[in-house]
Amino acid sequence: MKFQMKTNPLIICSVLMLGVSTGLFAQDKKEGNIQNDDIILEKERKIVLQPQISRNFEPLNEIENTQKGRKMKYEFFDRKWDATSNTLLTTTVIGPREGDELVSSFGPKFKNLVKIGAGNYGHTLLNGHFGFTPKENQFQGVYINHDANRRGPVSMGNSSRNENEAKVYSKTFTGNYFLDGQISFKRTENNYYGRPEEVFASVPFIKDLDIAYNKFNYSGSISNSKKDVKWDYIATSGLTYLTNSYTSKEWIWDSKLQGILRVTDNFSAYLTGEMNMSENTFAFVNNRRELYRVKPTFLYKNNRLAVTGGLNIVNEKDANISLNKTRLFPLLKVDFKPTDFLHVFVGLGGETYFNSYNQFTSENNWLAPRLAPNLQNTTQSSNIYGGIKGSNERNLDFELKFGYAEYNNLAMFLNSTSDPSHFELIYANTKVEKSAKVFNMSGQVNYQTFDKVLSILKYDFNTYQDLVYDAADLSTIDKPIHRPMMNLSFTNSITFKDKIIVSPDLFYVSGLYSFEKSLTPKAEQMDDIIDLNLKVNYLITKKFNISVSANNLLGKNYQRYLNYISQGLNYTVGVAYSF
Repeated sequence: MKFQMKTNPLIICSVLMLGVSTGLFAQDKKEGNIQNDDIILEKERKIVLQPQISRNFEPLNEIENTQKGRKMKYEFFDRKWDATSNTLLTTTVIGPREGDELVSSFGPKFKNLVKIGAGNYGHTLLNGHFGFTPKENQFQGVYINHDANRRGPVSMGNSSRNENEAKVYSKTFTGNYFLDGQISFKRTENNYYGRPEEVFASVPFIKDLDIAYNKFNYSGSISNSKKDVKWDYIATSGLTYLTNSYTSKEWIWDSKLQGILRVTDNFSAYLTGEMNMSENTFAFVNNRRELYRVKPTFLYKNNRLAVTGGLNIVNEKDANISLNKTRLFPLLKVDFKPTDFLHVFVGLGGETYFNSYNQFTSENNWLAPRLAPNLQNTTQSSNIYGGIKGSNERNLDFELKFGYAEYNNLAMFLNSTSDPSHFELIYANTKVEKSAKVFNMSGQVNYQTFDKVLSILKYDFNTYQDLVYDAADLSTIDKPIHRPMMNLSFTNSITFKDKIIVSPDLFYVSGLYSFEKSLTPKAEQMDDIIDLNLKVNYLITKKFNISVSANNLLGKNYQRYLNYISQGLNYTVGVAYSF
C-alpha cells in the first residue's frame, strides 16, 4: 500500500488543527523510547519563553519553571523519575564523542549563539541558535548543526561520518493555552566500515560503502496554561518521513491526548489516548502498521500515600501478516511516604511498544540497507517492580529500583550472513507461550554542592532467562545479542569562580554478546567498554567562551557493535559567541 498524504483526511485535519495560530507547534520527541505515560501537568504562573542552553548545547529546551525551590545552574535530571519508567529495551549507544558540549551560565541571557570547533580525525563542528520575540508572549527560533569527521578509526575516509540538521520552531503562551511546534530536517551519512582491514587495502574505496538517512519531521502540541484548574490537558501530533539512499522509506504519524480531571483534592481521573500509524517500503514491498492505545487510570493520594490503578488497552494491526490484536494490561502503583524525604513504591503493569525503522536506525546506523527489517512490536506481558526514592531537598536525590518483566518479540541486532558489516533485526521469544524473563536493577544518585559541583551516577543492570530465537542456527543461543547487561555512567560538572567549568565523565558497558554463524554456532562475549571523557569550558566574557573536549582518554578502540571499532583518543577545540 502506497502512502498518500494528500488523500488522508485524518492527517490533514490533524496538521491543520495543530497549525492554528503559530503554524509551527513543537514537541521534541524521541522515537522508540520505552517509558511511562503518566501525566505531569503542574504549572507555575510565570512562564519564561527564553530558551535555556542545555548540556548538549541545543538551546531548545522546554520552558523554564522559574519557581523551583532549589536553584540549579545546570540540568539536573535527564529523565523523568518515575517508578514505572523502563528503559530496558532502549539500546544505549556510546558514541566516540559522547558529551561534546558547551556549558554556559550566561546562556539564558541571550537568544543567539554560535559555536565553531575542530579536532583530530578531521572533526568539524558548527552549530548555532538564532531566536527572536515578535510579541511578548511568543518566541521563535532557528537551530542549525553540523558535526562531521572526514576520517575515522580505519581506512581514513572509509570510516568517515557526517551529520547536518536544521530546525525551525515557535512557542506561544497565552493565559489559556500554550502552543509549541517545530519543523526539522536531519541528514546523517555513515559508511559500512565494519570490514576486515585487508579488504580496504586491496580496494581503495568500496562502491556502495556509504549509507545516508534523510529525516523530515513536523510535530506540535497544544496544552492548557491555566493554573489550578480541574481539567488539564495536552495534545500532541507529529509526522516523520525517513528515507535512506537505497530507496527504503517510512512514514510515521503519531498523535496523543492526555487529560486529567481533578475531582477532589485527593482524587483524580487520568485518560491517555494514543495513535501510531506507519507505512513503509522496503525492497519495493509496502506495509502498513498501526497501534492504538487507551489508558484510563485513577489516582487517590493524601499526605503519605498515593495509589494509582487502571487499565492499558492496546490494539495493534499489521496489514502484511493480517494482524489485528487487542491486549488488556492491568495497572497498579502504590507509593508510600514514611518520612518527608523518602518514598517506597511497588507496582505492576504491561505494555505493547511500537517499533519503527526510524527507531532502529537511530540505535544502529548500519542496518542492511535493502533488506526489509522484519518490523514487529514488542510486548511486555507483565512487569512487577518496586524500590525506594528520596531527596533531602538540598543537594541529594536518589532512586533504587528492582523489577521483573516478561517480553515477547524482544528485538536484537544480528550481523548479516551475506555481509557481516550489515545488521539484521531478529526477535527473541516470538511465540506467546514462551516469554523472555528479564530481571532488572537500576538506580540514579544526584549530588550537588553549593551550585558549584553536580555529580550524577546512573546504572542499569539486566539478566535474561529463557531467551529463545526462531532461527534454527540460533536454537542453542541463550544470550541477548548486542544488548548490554550493565550500563553505568558517572557525569560531573565542577565550576570554578563562575569562569571555568570542568566536566569529567565515565561510561562503562559490560555483558555484550555477538553472534556470527559457524559450524559450531555460539554467542561470543565482547570486551567491556570503558569510555573516559574530559571537557573544560572557559567563560572569557559573558558573551565569549572557549572549550576543549577530549574523549576516550584511554584510547581504547572498543566495539559497541561487532566489527565497528570506535575512534581512539579524540579531541575538539571550540569557541562560542552569544549575543
